[in-house]
Amino acid sequence: MLVTLARFLDPWEAYVVRARLDADGIPATVALANHAIADWPMSLALGGTLVQVPAGFLEQSRQILSDYDAGVLEDELNEVMDLQREHCPRCGSTDFKRTMRKRNRIYAILIILFFAIFPASRNRLICKNCGFSWNWGED
Repeated sequence: MLVTLARFLDPWEAYVVRARLDADGIPATVALANHAIADWPMSLALGGTLVQVPAGFLEQSRQILSDYDAGVLEDELNEVMDLQREHCPRCGSTDFKRTMRKRNRIYAILIILFFAIFPASRNRLICKNCGFSWNWGED
């Protein structure tokens, strides 16, 4: 019997989680993804896209999902690929949030109001630890 492990608003994220579960030997399926692709409001009414696993694999699947949400799997990938995780150039913290420049916020409002197209600029990151802001990929 299949049980629902998680619900996602984005069907592509559900497929990423399913692929990770499959890589760890857990048979997983994605349900209701076609609703999200064909009719987004209907998908929201149905509760999003589901990742389902056999009941016997539920606890192991929850641990993998918890690691995925906490960024443990990203850290493992960075270690294997010899990559460095994005961090604050000032204090080295990896606890940050994405933000938009004020100029980009104004652009977004203009796009909504006037249906105009403006070029996007780079994402800004703000360190939650010290408040320092920088562009993605800068040191």
